[in-house]
Amino acid sequence: MKSPTYVYSRISSDSVCNLITWHYDLTIIIKCNFYVSGLHDNYLIETINKKYILRIYRNDWRSKQDVAFELELLNFIDDKAAAVCAPLITKTKHNSFTIDSPEGKRLAALFPYADGVSPGKEMTVEQGFLLGKSIAHLHNITDTFETDLPGRILDITYLLDESVIAINPFLDEKGKKYLSSLQSVLHDIAPSLQKKPEVYGICIGDVNPTNFHINSKNHITLFDFDQCGYGFRTFEIGKFISSIHTANKKHEISQSFLDAYQTVRQLSDEEVSAIPYYELISFIWVMAIHAYNSEYIGHKYLQKTFWDKRIEVLKALQKTVVIAQY
Repeated sequence: MKSPTYVYSRISSDSVCNLITWHYDLTIIIKCNFYVSGLHDNYLIETINKKYILRIYRNDWRSKQDVAFELELLNFIDDKAAAVCAPLITKTKHNSFTIDSPEGKRLAALFPYADGVSPGKEMTVEQGFLLGKSIAHLHNITDTFETDLPGRILDITYLLDESVIAINPFLDEKGKKYLSSLQSVLHDIAPSLQKKPEVYGICIGDVNPTNFHINSKNHITLFDFDQCGYGFRTFEIGKFISSIHTANKKHEISQSFLDAYQTVRQLSDEEVSAIPYYELISFIWVMAIHAYNSEYIGHKYLQKTFWDKRIEVLKALQKTVVIAQY
């Protein structure tokens, strides 16, 4: 009989505490708890006067180069004095360290805990405005980012075509037919934007109401750059709008975000008209992330009702987004 292989294992909080002490010069740790899974394992570390997040990356989701690109980007942004959670440096002067696990070696990085809270579903129009300015400022900063590491390309092939391939095994024939038809429509109306610095460059990839904290002084700190890569900046805006599709004030928050963004970084008419296109594609891409991670999430949560509900949302978005705008 072959030895079993492992998809995923999770280290204990006590072991994480020992790893932190070994790799970092922190004051005495008073608490270490498993915080949240997300697409990686995150632990909340508390010392006497500060809090931190240790992220242990899944090696079946992100490669060593992927993580290195993300952390290098965060260091670059942090050096430009933008509000992001950049990795702390270990005792050996690295921005990450390696952990042995049953599924192989996994990278881990320690980040400062962002001050404030995530607005989540309670996001306000005012917070949308502040976030829009922050994202535009980050786009300006990263126009000069250079690295030898390959970054993910957030293009139509990756966001749409590969996503459809990943989703299809989970759909019934009716769902497959609809998604294929929508894929063709989206290809037909694909915006003809040019890859110029004004419109193309670094994107966080997952701007949403849970990936930033805002404190009592209305200061925003961005985090979770796991999906970062190179793409059209208008995709970033469409992705954010997609993430608030259930918000009661979706239109008001979206418009506030867009207005604020353009106080810092002006968009062309072509870019603005492409936002609804990327809103729809982003929703499909998020569906694919569930499909890619089915062995991690569990098939119990990805049965027919899950996909049927998302197909219905897609149909509604197609009516209000694609037809109305194009």
